[in-house]
Amino acid sequence: MLLKTLFPAILFTTLGCSKSSGGDAPTQTDPTISIDDMSAFEGNTGSSSFQFEVTLSRASSKIITVAYSTVDASAKHGEDYTAVSNQTLTFQPNETSKKISVSVVADDIEEADDQFSVVLSNATNATIAKSTGVGTIKNDDTKALFTNAGYDAPTSYPGYTLAWSDEFNGTTLDPAVWTFETGTGSGGWGNNELEYYTDRSDNTSLQDGKLVIHALKESFGGASYTSARIKTQGKKEFTFGRIDIRAILPKGKGVWPALWMLGGNINSIGWPACGETDIMELLGQDPTKVYGTLHYGSLSNHGQRGSNYVLTTGSFSDQFHVFSLEWKQDQISFYIDNNLYQTTTKTDIGAYPYPFNAPFFFIFNVAVGGNWPGSPDPTTYLPQWMIVDYVRVYQ
Repeated sequence: MLLKTLFPAILFTTLGCSKSSGGDAPTQTDPTISIDDMSAFEGNTGSSSFQFEVTLSRASSKIITVAYSTVDASAKHGEDYTAVSNQTLTFQPNETSKKISVSVVADDIEEADDQFSVVLSNATNATIAKSTGVGTIKNDDTKALFTNAGYDAPTSYPGYTLAWSDEFNGTTLDPAVWTFETGTGSGGWGNNELEYYTDRSDNTSLQDGKLVIHALKESFGGASYTSARIKTQGKKEFTFGRIDIRAILPKGKGVWPALWMLGGNINSIGWPACGETDIMELLGQDPTKVYGTLHYGSLSNHGQRGSNYVLTTGSFSDQFHVFSLEWKQDQISFYIDNNLYQTTTKTDIGAYPYPFNAPFFFIFNVAVGGNWPGSPDPTTYLPQWMIVDYVRVYQ
């Protein structure tokens, strides 16, 4: 009887105490911390500062710290930017935004848009929401990187006189000599090539007395790459002589430079009946080997004869080499740096009509992709350049 009487009172007292005791405010979670991406042009001299903004989701009464380091991607530390390792960024109470500064190396050499990252780690009194800021170093240059090192041909040969040359000493290509071929050609110029050839200064320039053909990775005219292809057809055509072309070649999977000639009668009899003389072709995945080849015959009965030359040291992208023909009646010989590596005579091609005793014109180009080299892959770095010092014809 007594228990029944006391229970309501106990219950009332308990509830009353709970109601009047109040309680602590809810525990506030730590703010989140994020780093923004950024992109900027690298500049041409000295260095520039890339400022990555790091922000908190809200102010805090606590001191907040976070570690950060840079990580290479296509941009490399020591070459493109100055590395930062295990540094600490500190937010004082109520601060919500700070900057991380990374020094980027400026130069005037054409490059791809390269990237590196700033990575956050080990935050105190905050949770990392976005840990990586990607820095894009945007290219703002057009110059190729090269020196004049390498083999140079003599300026005269016994029994020959200089008939014509282009030393590329002007500011633009001579339109009385050279014509641009533009577009994607029929079936990728018959080879399933991937580039769009343009007549823009982005793809063809004269620099320090050299012709530079620039192969670039960019979207243009429905293609993913651009380059240039120039010819002397109908302007400068030759039959026989000693031909010297001094050049540095590009490299990389899927990059396909060529210095070559076609018969001047191609428009009337077609290819390969007109004849094709490949003074130099190279597959960028093997920059130590060049090919010299003759094409002849017909589409239904195509003939070819050629050989290759392999450097014992270095590659054809390291410095200048001279690619030469000694072209006579019924005979063509191929040279690298005046080293003979193959000769073909009229007899060697057998029953095929011999088209090489007639006028031919020059074509210089850098293809990207195609049946022979295959497509670029992740190891292919663009831009790539073919740099031609001169073309000389002695007769």
